[in-house]
Amino acid sequence: MLNAADQETVLSIRELQRILTETSKPLVIWAGAGTSKWLGYPLWKELALDLRRDFFKFVPGLNNNAALELINKNSFPEFFQMCHDLDRQRFYRFLSDAFLPKGDTVLNARFIELLFRIAPIHVLTTNVDESIEQRFPDAAIYQPSDLTGCVTQLGEGRSFIAKLHGSRSRIEATVFTRDDYEVLKKDTSFINTLKHIFAISTVIFLGYSVTDEYVLQLLSDDARDMSLFGAGPHFVVSSQFRSKAPLRQINYAVKRFPDHRAALSVLDIVWQSRQRAPAVQLISESRKKIDTSSSSIASASGYYISDCMPPGTWNNSTVATFNRKDGTPSQLTVGLGFTNDEVPFHDSPAAHDLAVGLTCFDITHFPLSNLNRVFTLLGESLFRTLLISDAIKFVHIQQEPAVVSVVDGLMADIGLVRTSTPDGQDHDADWFIRQQLNPQPGKEKEAEALFSQLQSKVVVFDRSNELALADLVRSSVMMPHVSKLLGIGEAILPTQVPVWLTFPYLRLAHLVQTGAVCEALGLQAAKIPFGGSILTSAAFGVQAGTDFSDRYASYVFSGRFDADLGALFFSDPTFIQIILKFRNTAEGETLRREVRQQLLANEATAFAASVNAGLSRGIPLTLIQRARDKVTALFTESMKVSPVGAVWANASQTDDTTRYWRSKSRQTLLQLAKRRNVSGDAPCICGSGDKFRLCCLLPLRD
Repeated sequence: MLNAADQETVLSIRELQRILTETSKPLVIWAGAGTSKWLGYPLWKELALDLRRDFFKFVPGLNNNAALELINKNSFPEFFQMCHDLDRQRFYRFLSDAFLPKGDTVLNARFIELLFRIAPIHVLTTNVDESIEQRFPDAAIYQPSDLTGCVTQLGEGRSFIAKLHGSRSRIEATVFTRDDYEVLKKDTSFINTLKHIFAISTVIFLGYSVTDEYVLQLLSDDARDMSLFGAGPHFVVSSQFRSKAPLRQINYAVKRFPDHRAALSVLDIVWQSRQRAPAVQLISESRKKIDTSSSSIASASGYYISDCMPPGTWNNSTVATFNRKDGTPSQLTVGLGFTNDEVPFHDSPAAHDLAVGLTCFDITHFPLSNLNRVFTLLGESLFRTLLISDAIKFVHIQQEPAVVSVVDGLMADIGLVRTSTPDGQDHDADWFIRQQLNPQPGKEKEAEALFSQLQSKVVVFDRSNELALADLVRSSVMMPHVSKLLGIGEAILPTQVPVWLTFPYLRLAHLVQTGAVCEALGLQAAKIPFGGSILTSAAFGVQAGTDFSDRYASYVFSGRFDADLGALFFSDPTFIQIILKFRNTAEGETLRREVRQQLLANEATAFAASVNAGLSRGIPLTLIQRARDKVTALFTESMKVSPVGAVWANASQTDDTTRYWRSKSRQTLLQLAKRRNVSGDAPCICGSGDKFRLCCLLPLRD
């Protein structure tokens, strides 16, 4: 995730967005060894250590202590020069073998996909492997000797890939040793071309430490020559960059994902900032090499319904007031806070979602905080039946997202809240169960048996704080599309939560936590509330499904792809029993296995689960028809299915807007402004100094 708490990162992201939307400067991606690492190639130090090991074993004359000293000082060109001088043939053979072509990985596929989105691509790379150019056959390829051709391509908006240090196919012309660098630095055509590119474009350094001496010198020269109007600006995306070069830093954290996938968020920001039609052809074969066989997918499938709302009126938010240690009156808000005017479809999806989960997945999970709702939906008998059959489980989330603000304040913060005993001990699952289910007098013994059984079906998720969930939310609101969807003004910092956007922020936090729950528990799919699909895509760049599990569950039980299974649930008391019988048939097991294998893979993003059980491709109709035939045979009476189409927030309903959220937030903002006598051209209540109508009110207007 991007480091939203780092002011330099926030300002750099804003500057990058300004450059992309307000100027015509070309954008150049400088891809370093870190991008090739996503494909499994070694970083410089890894390569050097492997080479030292090889030479130590087979080449006489290697000064091992001197070699290790050079490697530990990151003096790689000097070390490579040492090996080159000892055995030139072995040196190049080793390098050639180290950068042989590799099959694709999910992270590299994501990198290539994002490059494809921002086409035409202008790539400078010091990597000698040929993975990028192989996937962009329409891009012009330039070696160090003919680098000047890039300038023409850049000016005409055509794609190119410049191999600054050469390519594996011409391994003896690559740049690794001290002498190689000296030759490169003396090549005036090469240096002047790079200098010109720096002068006329904005460069984003990705997966590159910016330590090459000639690059640092060029950046310094660029800053000096363009001192009047400013160079670049150029940006370095890094988790630990500390160079003094004139670069704008975009920092990200690697605590949750040490594979540096968070760096890819910057390419997503580029794409969201300037939606341009692709001008190159991506070789799709690279995507086909990713292993999607059943052996690479968990043996049991899990579906997480993140918010169960049965028919009726339910409280879905809580506001608590308290005094801080200094006596300041404050308030804490938890929950999604949906109101009727924010949801376009008022039919409850709970029964339909449960039917889909039971039909298409081995285990359906709910938050333990939804226990009472699930119990109310099913009734005691069905609830016991599903528990015994191990078809449902509950997730005890120990920390919930919360927005905390000073009473009557305008800016709040997002964090985590947990309930505890007076002595500071966290409440366990048993406490939450007893808070939601109260036995009738005389039924206490039976209730204890149910409580005991329930506890065995609860899994604990306690990693929200460890995963820095609040920071993930702050990072997500830095994405341009997220800000637009929620209606966040440009003057609002990621570390601030405008109180009129309290619930939109909490809904975003809910999505972030849902992704973390699914990742931690190995759940392959999640059902999220209305508006969540497009917001998840904007925040995490997840893939959109081409088909959805609920369509197939609908067909199996109704012969239609858009039926409301909730209507069948309420009209036929045997419906759940039929589902349970179907689950134990060969056809039922085959359907769940096929769904598991076709679930959309988002492994390269921070939201790894399939959203709303989206599938990567359709399930064969012959398989679905066999399942349908088996279900028909299981019913003892003719099926009665409501003609109503699929319900709110199911895959077939539109989820392409959060304008209902923005409308509600706008009403709240206007009320706050009215109480402060602020309107129109008066200074905005956020304190930016800009006019109210052009500041926080503007992004909330459709």
